Amino acid sequence: MNVEFVTEFPDLLEESSALALADEVVWTLNDSGNSAVLFALSLQGQVLAEVSISNARNIDWESLAQDESHFFVADTGNNLNSRDRLVIYRIPKPRLDSENITAELISIRYAGYESGNMSSHNFDAEALAVRGDELWLFSKNRGNGNSDLYRLPKLPGNYVVEISQSLPMRSLVTAADIHPETSELVLISIRREDFGAQSLIWFAPTTGDGVDWERHRVAHLAPSDQWEAVVWLDEAEVLLSHESNARGFAGLGRFQKRLANQGLAD
Repeated sequence: MNVEFVTEFPDLLEESSALALADEVVWTLNDSGNSAVLFALSLQGQVLAEVSISNARNIDWESLAQDESHFFVADTGNNLNSRDRLVIYRIPKPRLDSENITAELISIRYAGYESGNMSSHNFDAEALAVRGDELWLFSKNRGNGNSDLYRLPKLPGNYVVEISQSLPMRSLVTAADIHPETSELVLISIRREDFGAQSLIWFAPTTGDGVDWERHRVAHLAPSDQWEAVVWLDEAEVLLSHESNARGFAGLGRFQKRLANQGLAD
């Protein structure tokens, strides 16, 4: 195993699909069809707070990004390719004594969007990260197996987003984070093989021009599970979480970047 177990999440977070970290407090959320609530937990798995977003709906929440002052909740899941308008909720970072909070809306549409092709489309996204003044949204392409990068301002408004870069990953991206100081990108993806599904973790430098994919590193995640979220813990290690799937519970683990190797699993 290369993922160190940290804690088991309580049952109310069986569908945890996002992570943020602030002052040693882990923030997470449940995905599609659940309530519009953020959960704060200790690193030991104790629930410290539940904060409702009063003007939000959880249609298909899939990711949670952050900067120094705000969280960004990505309601960008589109498994069936039936959504032509998506939303990212921008909220001030809540306190543990907050009961509810109001969001500002960042509305997006994909340029060239086409509905249909439920099993082979390229208009789903489950991975959001902050880089400087921008939000970087990474797609989960069932069609060509790449991950398309969409870049947009992290300010409220209505945006039509175009592909900035396409990463040849041959897998489905489920999570992303960018280190606020080093600007290093981490991605999680799942690849379906004849012998079953395999989760992968990727690291790559970024610049103002995009992802320096020629310098990426990658590793298989073990134990295998439905890994859905990732956040930098420090420059050398990340936290990641999985839904209640293979092992019957949702939980939190940690992975050391040094375990990823150049070229593995490409």
